[in-house]
Amino acid sequence: MLFDYSYNITALIFISILAIYYHISPIFPNRSNLLFSGILLEGTLSVFLDILTFYCLNNKVNIYVNYTVNILFFLSQWIIPFLLFKYLIVLTKTESKVGPITSILPILIVVINYSLLLTTPITKLIFYFDNDMNYIHGILFEPVVGTQFFLLLWCAFFSIKNRKDLTLNQIIIVPLFILISVTATIIQIIYPSISISSASIAFAIFLMYLTLLKPNEYIDTMTNVYNRMAFNEYIYSFITKKIPFSFIVIDNVNTTKINNLISENFGNIVIKNVATALIEASDKSSIFRIEGDRFIIITKKQKKQESILNKLKQTFPTTVTYQDINIEANIHIAHSDILTDVKSTSEVIDLINFICKKSKDEKTPTSLHLENINEYRYIKSRNDAIIYAIENEEIELKLQPIYNTKSQQFNTAEALCRINSNQFGYISPSIFIPFAEKQGIISQLSFTMIKKVCKFLSSNKLPDSFKSISINLSVIDCLDPTFPHKVINLIRQYDIDKTMISFEVTESTASIAPQLEKTMNILSNEGISFSMDDFGTGYANLDSVLRLPFSTAKIDRALLLLAQEKDSYKVMISSLINMIKELDLEIVVEGIEDLNQIKFLSELKVDYYQGYYFSKPITTNEFINFLYLNRNKTI
Repeated sequence: MLFDYSYNITALIFISILAIYYHISPIFPNRSNLLFSGILLEGTLSVFLDILTFYCLNNKVNIYVNYTVNILFFLSQWIIPFLLFKYLIVLTKTESKVGPITSILPILIVVINYSLLLTTPITKLIFYFDNDMNYIHGILFEPVVGTQFFLLLWCAFFSIKNRKDLTLNQIIIVPLFILISVTATIIQIIYPSISISSASIAFAIFLMYLTLLKPNEYIDTMTNVYNRMAFNEYIYSFITKKIPFSFIVIDNVNTTKINNLISENFGNIVIKNVATALIEASDKSSIFRIEGDRFIIITKKQKKQESILNKLKQTFPTTVTYQDINIEANIHIAHSDILTDVKSTSEVIDLINFICKKSKDEKTPTSLHLENINEYRYIKSRNDAIIYAIENEEIELKLQPIYNTKSQQFNTAEALCRINSNQFGYISPSIFIPFAEKQGIISQLSFTMIKKVCKFLSSNKLPDSFKSISINLSVIDCLDPTFPHKVINLIRQYDIDKTMISFEVTESTASIAPQLEKTMNILSNEGISFSMDDFGTGYANLDSVLRLPFSTAKIDRALLLLAQEKDSYKVMISSLINMIKELDLEIVVEGIEDLNQIKFLSELKVDYYQGYYFSKPITTNEFINFLYLNRNKTI
């Protein structure tokens, strides 16, 4: 019987074109792409060897040649289901989750099948040739082919089980692969002289290319280097395999200014030129554009990194010309030592941001050393503790008494928040408040403080002379149109007098928060008063004071300290206090620490004193005792 393998010749041309196109395209060398390269290579070999086997059979060439060619054909074809299974494991990122059966059984199937295949010239269990050189299947041929279909079915089950990590097209392709293979097998049985099995494999691999792979998804189209997704996968593979590596961070300088002053198009041209220079300097090292004008070069050896750094110093600054405009393109560089103990991809990104900020703050190229990593991890753990404390309302309420110079009583106080971590102890407000603002959880902190103050006022009997507790508000609080109603509802919930609550707003907030006027008017109409905090520190204008319903102005301790140093500052603070009085506002001076300051302020007839001279911020129980022990305190 003569075999018709014309379909396979067409398939060979088709899959060869696909293989050439795939390998000349810029393909990111991650594990999934490398495995697909293996599938494509084995598929191409399988089609070629299938043609060769039928040629040998048709022409009844030497039996040893026939055995060799057929064995090579089956070796190339039978590995494809195994590679497909490994490919799906990598694609779904489940390498660390698969059990021992999933890990070992596919390998065992391949080893057994290969052993049977390689010994078949002796055992004739897979195939053999009769005296007339006719090709005949052995008794184990069907069971072995059955194991290949078993692996394909397992692939289908695995893809459905892990469908959340795959697209719909990716889930469909494996059952489709099986359907194509089964259909080809049935046709082969009906028409044994026509060979289409390899053609079906070529077609299935092409469908894989269209659905499972996205060749350009790892390439930054503007610069033709790898993108952020590629960076994440690349670093992930290094971390999982515990491969040491180092990075060089390159920030293009003045991109924003170029975009604003000339055009974004010119800014993009500068970025492209920088990328081209990096490609030339990197000497085949992997380059990634992870955001805007930031590039990363990954190296595995310290000497390679040093070589690239030297080339970058020689290359930059460089001149970029566009439409007769010459611009100097320069870069800012930071780099790491060889890293051996990085925990995650996100930690690498954080370390990059950490060292870049440090480098820019110090205005010099900076290297990330072990002590920097330990510093970063300490800050990261501390920040996690801050987030936990705020989200779980584990905030301590401290109160600092404020002295009324007219009544000679402590009838107001400022609420101050403190975080006492089991791991880090007391964390300074100068650390956790800016961090909470940056993380977008400052409103949660503010609301927790308001709730704790309301609960304190509701639960404790204070002297009748006590008037109110003031709470600091952030810019975010003042921008929130729902904030006034939340506050009013909370006060009603605790059934306290609204006038017992007061809010402090900084000068800078008063100047930039357009919603603030509405917020203040709503709450003022309910009897809640407002103080302008840090008055006179240079952020606000008088319009804010005149336009907004403030009842009090708080002068920061920094001005008081300056007044002690120079007489000119005494004149300034005196003028400031007189102006506040003319505006019919009460005055609180913060940061009072000694009697000399009080003597100076008493001459200016300041309304309220606040500072460590009287009391540091104290616990709620200490505050109650303080009020009763100091009902009438003469200074």
